[in-house]
Amino acid sequence: MHANATFSAQGDPARPDLALCIIEAVQSATTDTSDTAVILDRYQAYREAQGQQARADGVRALLRTFEEVGSCDAWAGKVGNYRRRYSPTSAPIAATAIEHAAELFYAHHIDSIDDLATARRDDEILRELELGLEAIAGQRGTLYDLLELAGLDRQLALVSA
Repeated sequence: MHANATFSAQGDPARPDLALCIIEAVQSATTDTSDTAVILDRYQAYREAQGQQARADGVRALLRTFEEVGSCDAWAGKVGNYRRRYSPTSAPIAATAIEHAAELFYAHHIDSIDDLATARRDDEILRELELGLEAIAGQRGTLYDLLELAGLDRQLALVSA
């Protein structure tokens, strides 16, 4: 797990729902973790500008942001860099990986942290999520980072251990 997790554990009323956990876990796995908080802040600002609370976003709301802007490249520009001018030295945004991760959860009918808590009891689904996120993020353990961000315990054996 990355040392600077942005969110608090399950049971805390301020904890975010699954969209922000996916963004943080995938962004941290694919880019420098110090850039992750910036992307999270920009996503939240984008959603606030739409009159929405990003902390309540599930997978469908996250996928809708990709649909609204039209592509992963547009998402990186309009959402990931919300109200920022392009800079060749700015942090890379893992928009494609974030979208693919959201699609993976959506395909398994997981929209919220509560859905994920239920799904993680099914070894087959858990294995598919673990391997899928590993392929998407290019890093082993991304699912377990996401579970920790979501406040769900990590007392699960790694499939490929």
